[in-house]
Amino acid sequence: MHSHPHPQTSSHSHQHSHSHGEGCAGGGRVPSNDNSDCEENEQEAEANALMDVVAVFLSYKTFILNGGIYRRLHDIDQLSERHRDIVSSLGTIDKIKSAEKLVRENYKFLLDLVYLSAVGEMPDPSDSSDDFKQWHKSFVESRVRAGKTIVNNSYMEKVLSTLKQFVRDWSGEGKTEREQTYGPIMQALEAEFADIAPEARGDIKVLVPGAGLGRLAFDICCREFSCQGNEFSYFMLFASNFILNKSRVVNQHTIYPFVHQFSNVATASDQLRAVCIPDVLPNEMPYTSTADFSMSAGDFIDIYGADDQKEKWDAIVTCFFMDTANNVLAYLDTMWSAMKPGAVWINLGPLLWHFDNIEGESSIELTREEFIKVVSKVGFVMDEHLLKENISVPYTTNSKSMLQYTYHTFMCVAHKPE
Repeated sequence: MHSHPHPQTSSHSHQHSHSHGEGCAGGGRVPSNDNSDCEENEQEAEANALMDVVAVFLSYKTFILNGGIYRRLHDIDQLSERHRDIVSSLGTIDKIKSAEKLVRENYKFLLDLVYLSAVGEMPDPSDSSDDFKQWHKSFVESRVRAGKTIVNNSYMEKVLSTLKQFVRDWSGEGKTEREQTYGPIMQALEAEFADIAPEARGDIKVLVPGAGLGRLAFDICCREFSCQGNEFSYFMLFASNFILNKSRVVNQHTIYPFVHQFSNVATASDQLRAVCIPDVLPNEMPYTSTADFSMSAGDFIDIYGADDQKEKWDAIVTCFFMDTANNVLAYLDTMWSAMKPGAVWINLGPLLWHFDNIEGESSIELTREEFIKVVSKVGFVMDEHLLKENISVPYTTNSKSMLQYTYHTFMCVAHKPE
């Protein structure tokens, strides 16, 4: 999917293949008889998708300051003198100005994140010279000329979500959420291979589609299994590349992921609190001599439905992933093809079908009951005694927020018959 190179270490790497854009014969495009034209179109689509994501990250500071910080200061300024004095006496204005500074700190972090993954001529944003400012100006101007200047709320929400994903996957604060979500999966995986000696676990190949920032895949590898995470989203890929390849000490990076939340806040310190990442060092992974860890970038069906992946995997672990499908049967068919006979599939998550009521997207929505029946109809053998319903877990939650969302997920374990 991605052609841009990522730094690699002995313990992990980002591997890239396949296009982020629509295939030449899909998405309403007319197939070309010229394979070179097709490849060129795919490369152009991928380059455009990459630059769109870079643009969203680079727009973070301006978007948040104009829409979130300055607007609030303006609203206070429009109050009557009496009301303004009362609000000012509460420290509310100071809080908003503190939030402004922290947004700027987040922006520095995001610039470093983008710089590591972006291709082209982007200068180092931490350099004291004006090279980055000049490049940024030219980048914005080129997008204006191309008519690509609007960054909407839905795209910016992906950036804010990425910051929260760092909390979930790579902070001490996210430990409880990880234990609630990843814990049952790890227990099931270890139970499945309990008869395999720890030193031989590296021969067990585990695939984690929808790996996000890579922590679940990393933790699986820390249990001595070989593991590959797969991710499609550029937002997640930029972030995982950064945390996996640019962390030299524990808690090296400081972010302020909740600074944008002004509702359901108990105290200003809750909103403005810092979160340090990572809580562990990815490049100090144990068992690197026996277990492999990697991240692949691309569409799950495209990559793992290919002939070179046929019957390659001993286990597939899906966490908050299956409901990202337009057609979940296509996911199940891909998994079936990629799994060895006797391989295990461990799934935990909700059924928040991502393409439900999305204009221009097809979507097959199943109930939990229907989903479980479909798994069997595809050919998997469900372990009935391991089926667990109503496992309550949060997802990228702000633990100090006055509003908490909880998913009543389910967990299932199934095998591809020998």
